[in-house]
Amino acid sequence: MILEELRQKWYRRVLEHNLESNPVSIEMFPLKPTEAIGKPSRTGYPLMKGREVIIQASLAGSIGHAFTDAPSEYTGTLSELRAMSLDTNIARARLVAAANATYRFLGLIGETRHCRDEGPELCAAKMALQLAQKHSSDSRVTIVGFQPAIAHYISEEFDHVRITDMNPTDIGKMINGITIESGEYNSAAIKSSDLVLATGSTLTNASIDDIIQCSSGKILYFYGVTIAAAAYEFNLKRLCFEAG
Repeated sequence: MILEELRQKWYRRVLEHNLESNPVSIEMFPLKPTEAIGKPSRTGYPLMKGREVIIQASLAGSIGHAFTDAPSEYTGTLSELRAMSLDTNIARARLVAAANATYRFLGLIGETRHCRDEGPELCAAKMALQLAQKHSSDSRVTIVGFQPAIAHYISEEFDHVRITDMNPTDIGKMINGITIESGEYNSAAIKSSDLVLATGSTLTNASIDDIIQCSSGKILYFYGVTIAAAAYEFNLKRLCFEAG
């Protein structure tokens, strides 16, 4: 389980830097849509629909964000956080946000705060351009996790695109002629592809292990702030161009 491995690696770093007894606490709270993403020109982002939110962890002024469909408030030490079970989306999101804040505090990573206003649009355009420069336009692409700007720009650059999502209100919708499929078909969609672009929130909804396993032999990228610390620890390809 990659999240359990992340917890172990994260806490070893906590101990190495004597942060477990640090009086600074982790304070977590869900951000309102305008706090998290501002006012982008395009609608349809998960944050604007209310199904998912960002929780923010703050460690000595260093901020770490994580997407989740189970927001919560939490204040406690790093050692207390480490003892929590990872059986729920709430606990997974808390750990991921805290890890992102910790790694930011240690200077190991940046881009741990979600982009705002025109940031998502600019990020998606840069993402599609970079992928188009590295991969043929006839590459078969699967996007795991619907994000409207990413879906738009990727489908402009690649001829064969499938999109899956877990939000029932998005399943069946069309974007640039592509029907959004249920996340239940992740495995089939990934196996039919050459290139996979998956949301980092798979780390908090417990689907990341299946995504990585199904992507064996494929080119796998993750996007967004949620995956920041895990991408650093496990050398995962991460695309995130406008985060703070």
